[in-house]
Amino acid sequence: MKRILYIVLITCVIIFITSINPFDVFVHKKFDTDIEQITTRGSLIVSTSKNSSDYFLFKGEPKGFQLEILEDLGNYLGLKVEVLVSEDPSENIENLRTGKCDMIASSWNLSSSISDFAVNSIPLFKTDLVLVQRKECNNRPNSVSRNFVHNLNELMGKTVYVPVMTKQADIMEHFNENFHKQIHVIEIPQYSQEKLVELVADESVEYTICNGILADSYKINYPALDFSTIINSGEPVSWVFRKTSPKLVQKVNSWLSNYENSTRFAMLYDKYFNQQNKWAITVNRYQIIKEGRISAYDDLLKKYSTTINWDWRLLASLIYQESRFNPFVKSYRGAYGLMQMMPSTREYLGIDTTASPEKQIKAGVQYIKFLDKEFSDKIPDPNERINFILASYNIGPGHILDAQYLAGKFGKNPKKWFKNVDTCLLSKSNPKQYNDSFVQFGYCSGLETYNFVREIINRYHHYKNVVAEK
Repeated sequence: MKRILYIVLITCVIIFITSINPFDVFVHKKFDTDIEQITTRGSLIVSTSKNSSDYFLFKGEPKGFQLEILEDLGNYLGLKVEVLVSEDPSENIENLRTGKCDMIASSWNLSSSISDFAVNSIPLFKTDLVLVQRKECNNRPNSVSRNFVHNLNELMGKTVYVPVMTKQADIMEHFNENFHKQIHVIEIPQYSQEKLVELVADESVEYTICNGILADSYKINYPALDFSTIINSGEPVSWVFRKTSPKLVQKVNSWLSNYENSTRFAMLYDKYFNQQNKWAITVNRYQIIKEGRISAYDDLLKKYSTTINWDWRLLASLIYQESRFNPFVKSYRGAYGLMQMMPSTREYLGIDTTASPEKQIKAGVQYIKFLDKEFSDKIPDPNERINFILASYNIGPGHILDAQYLAGKFGKNPKKWFKNVDTCLLSKSNPKQYNDSFVQFGYCSGLETYNFVREIINRYHHYKNVVAEK
């Protein structure tokens, strides 16, 4: 009898739980983060798309139409912008729905099905949605495919693959409601728009639908594809927010309404969408995304980073900061090569300016290993120690040890870099501090090192977003 009552009780609980609209819980009880909470946090968390226009790497530097606008927005708000990246629009939506991000910023035309918990910004721009199909049939040059489609009606009886949770899927569903599902529509999860275009190019699928503003860059990489058939015109591309962030939406919309009319916005739009004659740049940035590489030295970085237990992408960020991956660059102070080692350091490590890129990387890693040993007892947390190693790589360990002493003096944590030792390093430009009897290495401005560590770590996070670890 007790067992039956228990089962009945559990069943009632399950019925009650499943009867609740999950978005009601989401909207009213969780993730009500608005501009006040974001400002207190100090960062705006944005989910975006990794593709050849929104967010990518170009010559080792994170770039993209959405990224550059977000950086301008961050400067306006006085906030750091943290980026989450996915090639799957449904993952971006889930990041917003579950509170992992504050907004979505991409050139995807997202599905209207999220309107119960999400709201759009004013449009950044409008674009057509176009059909992607092959120009040729049976590899015969200059021949048009027998299945070539000129308008939406000609898609009846054919199969179209679209990304899940996008406007493309909405339009196909609406069309099928009016025409008795005569088009076979397959929504593909975990596939980017570019991946589906690639599948059309290699003849794995016959048709997909893509954003017309991005189609111009695809034309360069896929000359055998046709993008001329317009499926829907004037689709707005907007940022997306939770409805529980009305003040954030209002503030961003107010900024966007002025920003969209600025010379800066026009320049960015032209840079990423109108200057498609820059063939080499477009192909290069697409190949970086497709192949997952940062530099010509990725294999060497993977090889030598293991000897110091570093993620190779962190080592890549350090090298980019030092030399922009130029093995022959020389600074006015005499630092040379990929890792910008000074003459005394090069001599100590047994290399000179004739050293190959591999020997330069190997020597630089040896120096990092030396710095790691210097701080292994002082900073037991290996992740935290990386910040101290980077700072020491830039200015030498002596000034960092002084800054640790000052951190203790000022009541800060001498084993934490950000907002602790880094700010104390800046104080070494103050005579009162660098003349302290316990400060051994005297004056330094500290600003270059302060920015050096931040920029490397920030770029490292971008590299992790765009390029796989393996």
